[in-house]
Amino acid sequence: MKASIINMGCKVNQIESTAMLEMLKTEGYELSAPKDVDLVVLNTCAVTGKAESEAISILRRLRRHNPGAKVIGVGCLAQINPDRLRGLCDLVLGQSQKSTLPELLSMPSGTTLVSPTAEPVGDLGDPKPWRTRALHKIQDGCDSYCAYCAVPFARGPSRSSALERVISGLEAYLNMGEKEVVLTGIHLGLWGRDLEPRLDLSTLLNETDRVLGPKLTDMRVRLSSLEPLEVPSIIDALLEYDWLVPHVHTPIQSGSDVILARMGRPYTKEQVTCLIANLKILMPYINIGTDILVGFPGETDNDFQETLELTEKLPFGYLHVFPFSPRPGTKASILNEQISPDIKRARVSKLKKLDAIKRAEFLAPQIGNFREAIIENTPHRSGRLKVLTDNYIPALLQPDSKATPGEMVVIQLGQPQNPYGLAEAYL
Repeated sequence: MKASIINMGCKVNQIESTAMLEMLKTEGYELSAPKDVDLVVLNTCAVTGKAESEAISILRRLRRHNPGAKVIGVGCLAQINPDRLRGLCDLVLGQSQKSTLPELLSMPSGTTLVSPTAEPVGDLGDPKPWRTRALHKIQDGCDSYCAYCAVPFARGPSRSSALERVISGLEAYLNMGEKEVVLTGIHLGLWGRDLEPRLDLSTLLNETDRVLGPKLTDMRVRLSSLEPLEVPSIIDALLEYDWLVPHVHTPIQSGSDVILARMGRPYTKEQVTCLIANLKILMPYINIGTDILVGFPGETDNDFQETLELTEKLPFGYLHVFPFSPRPGTKASILNEQISPDIKRARVSKLKKLDAIKRAEFLAPQIGNFREAIIENTPHRSGRLKVLTDNYIPALLQPDSKATPGEMVVIQLGQPQNPYGLAEAYL
């Protein structure tokens, strides 16, 4: 029997897809591309309307090209809107069913098994790495309920892995020879708040250094995404621990205080300005990335201009830009003053052009510098090996470089000399 899992969405979904693959392997399935297989599992995302539409398109293609396969829809979209998947899937399973997937394969076609509320995903264990950077899930769920976001409905409340489990997982990856591990979660900055006694990320990083610090000379640790007000708690660790990479991703979403308040975001643009500027002073070569949500209901031209000016002014190294799409059940989905698609597209386009400028500005003063880098497992579309530096700069190795994917190396950054705008990497 052959099976395939198609993953959509965040790093947490990637981890859970890998774990489900391992479960299917133990049941005797041979893993294959989603063609001429007996079973296909689509692990869906629902963070945007585009992600939902892509899931439906994938399912329709699967039905056309794999008419004999059993198709199962799981994940966030299955949890919050199972009706969208009925008729396209033989089984529709919610979040908590991921951990018992093999037991549910024999259920009759047409079955939907989704808990009324997003219960915790069961213990999927620490999956084997399948990417250049191993992903270590230490938190799930979110308590924030921002006005635009359906994730709390899809994932439920915040739950943290125990401190000892987090550290033992890092040690296991270290013993496996992994060169980089990303600590990830749905709302990573909430880690530890639900534990007894209550803990936080600062405590976790300090304890990791106490237990594993001397062993971490050959492995680095990266944090996924942190909310702006959560970043200050880890600055001391960024400055002190060499194994913690100089890279922070923090989603500010907007540069307008009016829109931030409507979104339910608990900070102002002044707070963001102070945070980003001070962090850059403390660590000149740190790469600070952000998410911007464009076209939130009521976003005027002036509101957008404030966002554009703030992101121009602050030393971000890259931007991830998303157009707002109403998600069912969220406060923003019923707000008046919805923004037209044409205006959203125009605003997204402006910020994507700024993203290219920001990446070039961040790279320019580092040309000629030596940085630690991981060689990606998957070659770049040019056919050359791609590397990612500790401070999150992608670069292309010279074609004649003798290097092994997954290896940690020291490279010298060179001016982009390729049609992709990526830095050149010299061993």
